[in-house]
Amino acid sequence: MLRSRLLVETRAAIADTVRGKDGTGFLNTALLLKGLLLLLGLGLGVFLAWSIVGEQWALVIGLLLFVPALILFNTYPFAAIIIWIMFMPFLQTTSNPGYRQTYYIVHRALPLVALGLTVLAKMLKVAKNRQPLRLGWADLAIALYLGLALVNILYFQPTPLPDLYLFYDQLFVPICLYFFVRVVAPSEQDIKRLMPIALILVLVEVTVGILSWFAPQMLPPEWLTAEGSRTIGTLHYPHAYTTTLVFFCLLLFQNAMHRKPGLVRSILLFTTGFGAVGVFLSFSRGSWLGGLAAAIGLLFMYPKVTVRLTVILLIVMSILGSGVLSKQMIFAQERMNSEDTANDRWVIWDAGLQMIEAKPLFGWGYETYTLYAWQFQRRVNNYVAANPHASHNSYIAIAAELGLPGFFLFAFPVLWWLTLTLKVWPRLPKEGFWSRSLLIVFWMVILDHVVVCFFSDMSNSTIGMGMWWMTLGLIATMVDTYRQPADMRLPTWARRASQAT
Repeated sequence: MLRSRLLVETRAAIADTVRGKDGTGFLNTALLLKGLLLLLGLGLGVFLAWSIVGEQWALVIGLLLFVPALILFNTYPFAAIIIWIMFMPFLQTTSNPGYRQTYYIVHRALPLVALGLTVLAKMLKVAKNRQPLRLGWADLAIALYLGLALVNILYFQPTPLPDLYLFYDQLFVPICLYFFVRVVAPSEQDIKRLMPIALILVLVEVTVGILSWFAPQMLPPEWLTAEGSRTIGTLHYPHAYTTTLVFFCLLLFQNAMHRKPGLVRSILLFTTGFGAVGVFLSFSRGSWLGGLAAAIGLLFMYPKVTVRLTVILLIVMSILGSGVLSKQMIFAQERMNSEDTANDRWVIWDAGLQMIEAKPLFGWGYETYTLYAWQFQRRVNNYVAANPHASHNSYIAIAAELGLPGFFLFAFPVLWWLTLTLKVWPRLPKEGFWSRSLLIVFWMVILDHVVVCFFSDMSNSTIGMGMWWMTLGLIATMVDTYRQPADMRLPTWARRASQAT
């Protein structure tokens, strides 16, 4: 088990301070908490007055919600994840100050505050500890990846402030979600509490996607940035749209399979099929491939129901394709047969690989891919891209911007938890909602992300990166429940890779 001696000693010192060594631990704890609350109240009062005078209304709202949030997160910490999931799909574009202020509270403040309060509550022994947090090599790799990106920005960027904002939104906060899930260790009931939200979000996102094709005048302009070419719902990017749908659809399917036949189960399966239609209407070939890869997992776990649902979807889509969706079917066929975008990708991937070859250790700098990649574009397979492009490959972008060590640190946690999954597999329950099938569902979400990110750059989506790290945290929670100390030894492939790096 990886546990820093400094961390152990620090925690022991804090525990001694809180408990006291003279038998008056309870009194000392009470006085300490009262003193902290008094100082916190005074500080918040002064800060609130300053914010009102300065008309910093986002801070005012956040401060007013701080105390209720403190109570809520101490009583039920997983509520922070529920709130983030509920609001973030509708905050990918902030077209007015109200949306912007909500974005500040929900994304920029909520995960960090919730993580800090939860850790503090556990350290002060005022919160129920469902499962002890056991940090390992994957957590260290994530922390190093975060630090490497930060150092990269400060070293390479002459004016680092804009990139620090991107770093905070697109990397730091999503990783906070990972560690928050690790600390909270959600239970089966916590995951099931996501089901009503998953149901509503799938219905809303697919409905918005359909309206963008047939009645765009009913939608806000900021939801129509890909009108006529892609379906994005409220999520601004097709890759974020489809991976989010896949996450919720797989959870709904898993829940349906552990319910008795009836109305609720039928609604869950219908919503799953409706979400599959949304993935199809994205007209993103990478998303189609990712969704198909995730569906294969369901086919192995629940073959009869999956085949039935697939047949029904094909029949419905065939009927609609000859009528209402005829134009969309023609467009889908054109997308399948289009060679220009595929040739573009070969050119820009080649440019990215050249960038990696030129600077393999430290990269070109965080968020600098589009700044330099066009200089490396050349003829590939007798094709030249007409315009500069984004990377269209998350992994090439990471390696080009942060170097191969950065890519290794990003990929290591996935390989680490996959290795531990194989080790704990025999100990996992075979039946029930919280079982091997749920862990496979989470891995199918990761597989969908892996495939989609091979054809798209997910790093520019706050919700896309948040869902990635949160899902990895859920996998870590399930694996941690059943792993043993001997499982934590660094595997041979990792030792060799670390020595080579």
